[in-house]
Amino acid sequence: MRPRRRCAAMGHNRLMRIGVVGGGAMGCGIALELAIAGRQVVLFNTRPDSSERARVKLERDAALLVETGLLSLSGREAALGRIRRTTVLAEAAVGQDLVLESVPEDLVLKQEVFRQLDGLAAPDTVLASNTTALSVTALARDCTRPERVLAAHYYLPAHLIPLVDVIPGEKTAPDVVETVRRFLEEVGKTPVVFAKDVPGSVGPRLLQALIGEGIRLVQEGVATPEMVDRVLTQGIGRRFGASGIFDRLDLAGLDLVTGVMRNAGRPVPPVLAQKVERGELGLKTGQGFYTWTPDATAAFEERVARGLITQLREDRAEGRLPSPTSETPE
Repeated sequence: MRPRRRCAAMGHNRLMRIGVVGGGAMGCGIALELAIAGRQVVLFNTRPDSSERARVKLERDAALLVETGLLSLSGREAALGRIRRTTVLAEAAVGQDLVLESVPEDLVLKQEVFRQLDGLAAPDTVLASNTTALSVTALARDCTRPERVLAAHYYLPAHLIPLVDVIPGEKTAPDVVETVRRFLEEVGKTPVVFAKDVPGSVGPRLLQALIGEGIRLVQEGVATPEMVDRVLTQGIGRRFGASGIFDRLDLAGLDLVTGVMRNAGRPVPPVLAQKVERGELGLKTGQGFYTWTPDATAAFEERVARGLITQLREDRAEGRLPSPTSETPE
């Protein structure tokens, strides 16, 4: 028998009781962050040994947050006390306001998990998948409440990366999307809401392109794996910690970017060519993919510089990079 509806328990659509299905690296991060934010969490693993590994990871991750000043000792104990581990799926579904699925990226497996959750959870429970690349609509195929199914895609490590992609399926109700968006903001995340079912969303597709190019560079003998990783961590990855693709294109100049593409024998995307034809060259003309006023330009440049300075200071303090000497050559 399906559990009865719990409209009053929802507290004006606030999601307070959370089930997390799958206590691997991603599921543990999600559970820890939600518990720190005051949510009661039931974390499901299929076996006692994997549940024990989850316990060890939760305690280790929480200890590091305390060590780095992001969490107090009392906050750590309170958060871990809000997480209950189980190997019984029903305990992660019955009585929950939201169930977050984070099992391996296999369509058949996820469909089976959602089929079981659909039968266990109350009709008003929101069912969310942490899928990286699968269709929400396909995941909800066997659910009787597809209007309450969506994706909430976290980025690993889930408790340290702010972004979460919120992706509806073809039948997901708009109010459910809005409820999950508000919930994520309440627990300190930065949700990005997509208008339609987009398997892979943005982040995973960008990452796959980057991974593919990195593998090709190694395969062609252009670079070693260590070189590729160093270029990312010490070079372009640092910039992307403070700026994105399109604001950096505007900074470089869209005419310059177009010229580089043509010289390399690569096709220029129409959206880029059209902006150059209209004289929208980026920061230097005040209009590119973004509008640039003097104040906006100064704020952007300062934000990027401050982000890079913070990373540089931390690297030098930890001995990962040498500090420059102030000696003057004779």
